[in-house]
Amino acid sequence: MNKKVNDNTEKLTININHVDLGKIDILVENGFFTNRTDFIRNAIRKNLTEYDSYVNEVIEKDSYFLGIFKLGNSELRKYKERNLKQNIKVVGLLVMAKDIDVDLLKETVSSIKVKGTVVCDKAIKGYYGI
Repeated sequence: MNKKVNDNTEKLTININHVDLGKIDILVENGFFTNRTDFIRNAIRKNLTEYDSYVNEVIEKDSYFLGIFKLGNSELRKYKERNLKQNIKVVGLLVMAKDIDVDLLKETVSSIKVKGTVVCDKAIKGYYGI
C-alpha cells in the first residue's frame, strides 16, 4: 500500500460539458467564487445540506460508523477474544494497517462496506469486494 492518506480530503476528477464549464468560469470571473474548485465544493455542500436528513437516516438505520475508522491487529484480536464476527460499515475513510494479519481479518470480519475511501492492501479489497 503506497497510497499517501490525507485524513481530510480525497481528490475527485469530473467531466463536465463545455457550456456548463463556461458558465462556471463566468461566475468565477465575476467574483461569485474564487475558482472552479470553490464553485464545485460549494455545489457539493449545498446538495449535502439539502439531503442531510435523508443521509443521516440511512447512516443511523444501517448502523454506519461516520468518520475515520482505523483498523489494526489490536482491534481484530479484541473481536476474536470476544468471539465477535464484525460487519464493518463506514461513511468516510477506512484505513487498515499495513501489517494487518489477513487470516485474523478473515476470521473476525465477515463484511466491509464503505461509502467513501478505503486504504488497504489490494488483496483485502479483492476478498471483500471493496
